[in-house]
Amino acid sequence: MQICFYFPSLKNDQNSAIFGSMYSSFFTQLETLGLRVKFTTDLHEIEGDILVVGVGGGGETTAAKAMNRFKGPVIINLYNAYLGFNKPFLKRWSNRILFAYNTDFSRLNSEKCSSVDIKFFDIPFASDEKVFYPLNLEKKYDIAFLGNANSGFGRERYIEQLVSYAKSKKLKVFLAGAGWEKFGFPYQIVKHGSAANEIYNLAKICVNIHNDRQYAGIDKEMDANNRLFDLAMSQTCQIANGKEMIAKYFSKDEVITADAPNDWLNMIDYYLNNDSEREVIAINARNRALADHTWDKRATEFIRIINENYADYYLRKQQFNPIYSILKYLDQHSTIISQFNQIRVIVSLKKKFKD
Repeated sequence: MQICFYFPSLKNDQNSAIFGSMYSSFFTQLETLGLRVKFTTDLHEIEGDILVVGVGGGGETTAAKAMNRFKGPVIINLYNAYLGFNKPFLKRWSNRILFAYNTDFSRLNSEKCSSVDIKFFDIPFASDEKVFYPLNLEKKYDIAFLGNANSGFGRERYIEQLVSYAKSKKLKVFLAGAGWEKFGFPYQIVKHGSAANEIYNLAKICVNIHNDRQYAGIDKEMDANNRLFDLAMSQTCQIANGKEMIAKYFSKDEVITADAPNDWLNMIDYYLNNDSEREVIAINARNRALADHTWDKRATEFIRIINENYADYYLRKQQFNPIYSILKYLDQHSTIISQFNQIRVIVSLKKKFKD
């Protein structure tokens, strides 16, 4: 069986640098387990037995074109259901959808997908133990963070205090990503993979800051970033926010968490001054990542879900609906509607998650 991942957003150099290695690790594990994988950013190269395409956040037109071109079952990589769930679109395409998935374990995804007769599964991020691992390097930085200021809202509250604290203590900080210029850190993207692993290993502490939306609650969104797992796999002492969310994946002696910026900063100060405890935390985190959060684990789960649902797809009655057929045609050409959906999501984010 061949599965085709169509992710045109990875044409973007920045997105490719940040996420490309992660997808490669996932695809490699799928192939190791016997599934043939094709990845493409080109609509005309779509082929195989199953298509995976992203839906939501204004990308409906792109998804509709892909689903129209590919006549078989489709797996939806679903955008955040809290803000970007396009119910009419998904309802009319639901007969083509094998299941939907994303990395968010909130109840809202399942509830909204159920309303349009689509099965939903949460499949969290993971890490590649062959890419992220401990290096015997002398610590060059006290604190490091690789993340964008422009990815959601809320991170600046932490960074502002962190920068002030670091200056007062004369600490060495490595801060890379987009949007940190006003804190004195020029634009810089560290490529996901070996380059990121080296930075993680050069720091005494790596902080992980989720934006406000990512841990909004079990009824809205609980979406841990891939950094959570990569830092653990690299055997780095990680101090993160999103306490309730992270508890699903790591215990308090594996990843240190605090949600209030002051408490978060106090944790950083404590572990900077307690080397032995910091090292134990880092070792515990890697052991947990190796046991539960490898891409092999995620690929195994992904294939299990496919196998459980694939036969059912061909048993369904594919009833002809003339109205849906017209609307599906319009979905493929509705550039204005697509742009409107993107604007709607951005406005909703700004309204609900202001700093």
